Amino acid sequence: MKNMLYPKKITKFSQINLVNTSSPVGKNDWSVFEKALRKLTEKYPLTKYFEVERNSLDPRYLSASGLERLRKIRKALKKVNWLLPVYGGTGCADIVRRFSPEDLSRLKKQRPLVNGFSDTTFLINYLYFKIKLLSFHYSNACGLFVQDNYKLFFDIISGEKTKFSFQEKNYKWIGGAGAPVKPVEGICIGGNFSTFRDLLDIGEINPRSWEDYILFIEELDMDLEDLHRIVIALDARGVFKKIRALVIGKMNEKKLGSEYRRFNNIFNRENEMKFTNVFEYLISDVLQKRMEEKDPLYILKVENFGHGVYKNTMILPIGGKTILHPDKKIEFIGPFVEQTDELISSKAIKQ
Repeated sequence: MKNMLYPKKITKFSQINLVNTSSPVGKNDWSVFEKALRKLTEKYPLTKYFEVERNSLDPRYLSASGLERLRKIRKALKKVNWLLPVYGGTGCADIVRRFSPEDLSRLKKQRPLVNGFSDTTFLINYLYFKIKLLSFHYSNACGLFVQDNYKLFFDIISGEKTKFSFQEKNYKWIGGAGAPVKPVEGICIGGNFSTFRDLLDIGEINPRSWEDYILFIEELDMDLEDLHRIVIALDARGVFKKIRALVIGKMNEKKLGSEYRRFNNIFNRENEMKFTNVFEYLISDVLQKRMEEKDPLYILKVENFGHGVYKNTMILPIGGKTILHPDKKIEFIGPFVEQTDELISSKAIKQ
């Protein structure tokens, strides 16, 4: 796509730098992280963890202060092929909002592969909107090898896979528009819903138009009122009025549905529009207007995208070409990485 930057493909000789962008690795997850670090080092000998230094004032929910995390990331960016966030949680916005023009220039020059999940949604979407660098919404370092399809991810970042797709029986079209008559094409953006909202506010991301995009969203644990506020924030920016399609992953529907029924029995009312999803209700005005304008918003509900998913976890190339097919297949078309051979030699591994 025009003006896109693609990360260099990852090889055995690539420099892999792990960084703390958000919260510290949880106590129960530390052994999982150590195992992931060991496996990465076995596969890529030039793997390095840029561990942060905490002080007594740092709150427990942050791996370190924003300035300390940024300092280590700047060190990691001096020589890097894969910049790999360690964990999600909270705090990625602290460092991304402090990126200087020099930081962005270095990122453009280095073009590192970046992937992450949850709070890292902020970073990967920021890189696309600010410098058009394709990144991936997929597990952070800690949970990388917990995913049952991590080998597919390695095939993608090594350049062996130039297209891939996902399709499961439980996918379903919702929202009244049903399935599109022909495939819907767009640019993949999104990830964690509340973090994506933060990106638009704190990251000052404001595209001229949203009409080129297919938005993917998921959420871990949110009550109905918070969800409503986020929907309003995005709707006020015209997101749902213009995007080509919406893919909804896990949204804790059981909790949201239960909360909604406590306020209103709309799901069981007679002679009223029935909603299969709370989110569908919250944007019902937009859905109706777009139907009237013969520009329906197609919404696909999926279950293999979001927190707590480890089987066939969806890999999203943020900034990549995406096609939603009428038969509910989600297809991603490359390129995803630049095919330039890595210049680091095996001699560097011994140093």
